[in-house]
Amino acid sequence: MSSNQHLDNDVSRTHSTPKLLAAGIAGNLLEWFDFAIYGFFAVTIGKLFFPDADPVAQVIASFGVFAVGFLMRPVGGVVLGHIGDKHGRQTAMVISVAAMAIPTFLVGVLPTYATLGIAAPILLLLLRMVQGLSVGGEYTTSIIYMIEHTDKHKRGLIGSFAAFGAIGGMLLGSGFGAVPCCHALRAGVASVGLACAVFARVDHWSRRPLSAPRTGSAGRTHGSAAQPA
Repeated sequence: MSSNQHLDNDVSRTHSTPKLLAAGIAGNLLEWFDFAIYGFFAVTIGKLFFPDADPVAQVIASFGVFAVGFLMRPVGGVVLGHIGDKHGRQTAMVISVAAMAIPTFLVGVLPTYATLGIAAPILLLLLRMVQGLSVGGEYTTSIIYMIEHTDKHKRGLIGSFAAFGAIGGMLLGSGFGAVPCCHALRAGVASVGLACAVFARVDHWSRRPLSAPRTGSAGRTHGSAAQPA
């Protein structure tokens, strides 16, 4: 039996299109805003966490930490995909948003090299790894959640809207980074953390109306999309 047949047979409930779009777009908007905005603040972060290096080396080191987040994305897809199969897509999405919002807020309040020394860039690297894991899981999990809970004739269309949230988050991050006052060293990084906390709250509110799929026979929905043809 194909994966589409599993979906047709096992999905016991659908959600209204506006709710699905809100859940899929809002989560990816937050995740990709948090993930991308680091790049727009690379110079500022380099000065705060790698002050002993020359300006070029500061930017290189800052983008090196940025790259680690991309390396963690496949890991996040595997880990949160497994959680979604076992405990439900909504659970996985809640975890992914928390795993992005909390590290981003902590980056905003993280003491710099001047206070912690070498521990500051190490902690920054670890937080960035968690962010990469989060964004890797959110994007794929949200697409699967959306196509599992919509009409079978609109799965491709509804699932594609997750990309709107991802691109919108990157554009929002670029707009935030374009505000000159945001690049004041400590205040700029802290403002990113505060903005993240606000977005996380909005995303949690947007997903509250979505009830998790039931266990039992309907619970097969959690893993149906991953079953082989």
